[in-house]
Amino acid sequence: MRQVLARLLGHERLEKLPRGSGLAVLAGGVLAAALGPAAAFALADGSGGGGLGGSSAPITTTATGTTGTTGTVLTVTTPCSGSLGSSTTTTGTVATATVPTTATVTTTETTTTITTGTDTTGTPTTGTITSTVPVTSTVPTTVTQTTPATTTVTTTPACTATAPAPGLIAVPKSNPFRGRAMWIWEMHFTDGGSVAAIIAQAKRYGINAVYVKSSDGTSWWPQFSRGLVTELHQAGLKVCAWQYVYGLRPSVEANLGYQAARDGADCLVIDAESQYQARYPAAQTYIARLRKLVGQRYPVGLAGFPYVDYHLSFPYSVFLGPGGAQYNLPQMYWADIGTTVPFVYAHTYEDNEIYRRPIYPLGQLWGPLSAGSIEQFGLYAKEYGATGLSWWDWQSAPLKYFSDITKLPPQLVSYSINRTPASVFRGNAGDLVIWAQEHLYGAGFHIAVDGQFGPKTESAVRSFQRRHNLAATGVVNGLTWDALDKITPVTVRWTTRGRQTVAVIARQSRVAGGAEQTTLVESVPAWMKRAHSRNELHGDVGAGGAPRNAKR
Repeated sequence: MRQVLARLLGHERLEKLPRGSGLAVLAGGVLAAALGPAAAFALADGSGGGGLGGSSAPITTTATGTTGTTGTVLTVTTPCSGSLGSSTTTTGTVATATVPTTATVTTTETTTTITTGTDTTGTPTTGTITSTVPVTSTVPTTVTQTTPATTTVTTTPACTATAPAPGLIAVPKSNPFRGRAMWIWEMHFTDGGSVAAIIAQAKRYGINAVYVKSSDGTSWWPQFSRGLVTELHQAGLKVCAWQYVYGLRPSVEANLGYQAARDGADCLVIDAESQYQARYPAAQTYIARLRKLVGQRYPVGLAGFPYVDYHLSFPYSVFLGPGGAQYNLPQMYWADIGTTVPFVYAHTYEDNEIYRRPIYPLGQLWGPLSAGSIEQFGLYAKEYGATGLSWWDWQSAPLKYFSDITKLPPQLVSYSINRTPASVFRGNAGDLVIWAQEHLYGAGFHIAVDGQFGPKTESAVRSFQRRHNLAATGVVNGLTWDALDKITPVTVRWTTRGRQTVAVIARQSRVAGGAEQTTLVESVPAWMKRAHSRNELHGDVGAGGAPRNAKR
């Protein structure tokens, strides 16, 4: 949706339109007029979380048809959309064709017989006898055949709260991301480090989980301890650890994540930001090491940039791919970005839903904010189907903001919920292209996984679309993403050469060991070195800080 509106309205105008301008409604109308009805997809959290980003089971589209004298009526049921759903009807054109055939023709044949004789006087006479008989014959001809129009009724039901859990990653035994959570950066600045005060305030404002920083890069933060976890658990709070990672020593960072899990953390959140851009091998090392230590079922979330298309070289496909984080917590700081709540949701979801991980919005509670925008953020989380959200952060939030997060504004009269995933096409580059290429390779199209959407990728997309009875446009759109989601992506091993992780050109994909081994070996694409990311956030929020022990 964002790409279309950007072209129609201009990108800067799109971001700067004032709140309440009604553009959310306009967006849906523009899309409908420009593109026609598009199938949306929905992801619901199978274990009770994630709503719109949902659990990521393969999403299917079903169709049934009936044929009558007036034509074929095809009923298509697409995955759910928002809390209201939709229905559209499209009638095709009547088709005519001229085909050869034969026809039976009946004619008459007249026979005349002349007779001679004499009369009674002996005078010669003549007579004529005429007879007519039917004659049947077969002759070639043509006829025009008319095929009645096909009417397609596309029904998109409203989303429910549950769906099957992800198939490519182990399902956690419990989901600690449900409900309302608050991030804690520095304990000594959070209610003076008083755990009792934190517990009392959490209960007052309906906070059922806290995310406490446990490490920064390779440095352990002693404020996160087994004693702290035990005390908060006894008060009925869930406790998750979060670590800010840089990618310079990913194995050490993974070890520190494991240390937090060993100290009793209910989950681990990875705060990976600008330092991890173009560090695909480091991200893969971190994830592999972490999963080896904590196991596949331990709940892990990624808190990264919300706008995927602004960060072409960020390894979302590694952090959120097979074996990675089960949950996605994008930093949707609308005021810091300089946009509105509706637009931060629309832009974030159209990119992030493609990775098929439950989305738990992360909102901001610092800086000058209106109570209405905080309440609206909570409302949109609900309308997008999220059953959990968190807020950054405790030490920065005025007490009034705590009160605001407990409220929801009156139901909006008109607004648009964007469920259409971003499209990628020839000329695009970035992690979304990598994600598509990995799935295309898994579907049997042995193309380079280099993040560049060139002619070979476009040809593979067209062939894949024809195979799945989709319009062969060469554009990876919503329906094509849905079909790719049913494919197991190829296992990619990212590598480095020399000391630079961004200086090796990946022109061809090659399968290590020939046909006997299916691990694809790819270097980091050279274009990443030239990629210029736009940072929607101002600075790397959560990096650094002053670790201290919590007061007891």
